[in-house]
Amino acid sequence: MHPVLLNIGAFELPTYGVFVAVAWLAGVRWLSARRREMGLSEDELWSLIYWIFAGAFFGGKLFYLALSPDPWSWSISSLRYGFVFYGGLAGTLMAGWWWCRRQGRSFYRTADYTLTALAMGHGIGRLGCLAAGCCYGRHADVPWAVAMAGDLARHPTQLYEALLNFVLFALLSRFAIPRVRDGRWPPGSALWCYVLGYALLRFCIEFFRGDDRGSFHAGLSPSQWVALMSATAVLAILSRRRGA
Repeated sequence: MHPVLLNIGAFELPTYGVFVAVAWLAGVRWLSARRREMGLSEDELWSLIYWIFAGAFFGGKLFYLALSPDPWSWSISSLRYGFVFYGGLAGTLMAGWWWCRRQGRSFYRTADYTLTALAMGHGIGRLGCLAAGCCYGRHADVPWAVAMAGDLARHPTQLYEALLNFVLFALLSRFAIPRVRDGRWPPGSALWCYVLGYALLRFCIEFFRGDDRGSFHAGLSPSQWVALMSATAVLAILSRRRGA
């Protein structure tokens, strides 16, 4: 692993932080290129980005503290790490909903684009996890195993999730978004496809994870339970919309 990208004297540039920054920049660039499709001015787009960034940050940190065995043992420096993705996703959706309500914008139309960008950014971010050596997998005797966490050969679950997020991004951007844009699919369709797609990939990848992810119930991790609840909620919403 390569947790430090640059080391000059006392200065260290963490590789994970660089990948996270690249992920945000890539997502912002993708959204900026589609600003007119979203019906936003440049100022509105940047306002939206600031809101969802704040929602992702605080949501991810709050979920991490909630799942931490000692939630009060943190300092200002620990704000750089320790986030739960599903918490960040919840924070993103709540911040986006609040912004759309204040601006009189369609939440579904906006979320279709922002969550498509999120799939791409998340894939890049997981490459940062691979470099940092976090979110690692169980011991594995496979040719593509990577030495992590005690130099054991492990499943590179970070790479699995990165690749699957890129596939999800490609499907959303090339298949779902065009259909929403031309009216074949109703607004919100890309949002629901994202939630279902990510729930499926995360539920499966969790079986290969080897790091501490909180208490297990009925053999499933907290993220797997969240994935199941998310998928169930989306299927119920879609069933109701189809029957309406």
